Amino acid sequence: GNGQLPTILHSRIACNDQVTAENLTAMTDRFAVTLALFPSNYHFDVVGYGCTSASLMIGEKTVQNIIKSHINVDNVTTPLTALRRALRTIGVKNIGYLAPYISEISAQMCALLEKNGFQICAAATFGEEKDSIVGCIHPHSIFDAVDMLVNQSDTPLDAIFISCTSLKCATIIEKAESKHGIPVISSNSAIAWDMARLANLDVPLAGKGLLFNQN
Repeated sequence: GNGQLPTILHSRIACNDQVTAENLTAMTDRFAVTLALFPSNYHFDVVGYGCTSASLMIGEKTVQNIIKSHINVDNVTTPLTALRRALRTIGVKNIGYLAPYISEISAQMCALLEKNGFQICAAATFGEEKDSIVGCIHPHSIFDAVDMLVNQSDTPLDAIFISCTSLKCATIIEKAESKHGIPVISSNSAIAWDMARLANLDVPLAGKGLLFNQN
């Protein structure tokens, strides 16, 4: 928003390929190593932690506190944090939920969303336990799963949430929205939208879905 080009830095936190609550929570003690790789004495407008399920297991507030204790940053967000802001921004309640995870993690995530006032009217999971395989799920399969959620829900859905930053959703979001006439939000689209908003960035809107085109 100040006329300067944005600087975007990216790093990763080590995590076991087996997606379990224990392995996800183990990332808690690995933030410091990753954050130390960023330039010192640097002020960030926003840092996003890009793991939906680990944000759930570790806790969004804990993630925020850890990151803010290691680097100078104004805002911290996660896919879950961003999702709730996105759903409230577009004003929806009845949600279809799609995830790759084992049912235990999916059930906890749905329970959290319902606790925050959203109704999970239809839910499905690919039941995959390995993150390396999750990243190979074809966008066509994700699109077909969205179809299934919409068609099998007894309650008309206001929006679809596709959970997990490893799922490749970018190419099917607008196609699914056009077919079903409702917003389709992925973990990646939610956190990208929230980070751009928090950093006051103007980003191209084409191809990104209804969330990015809110007035």
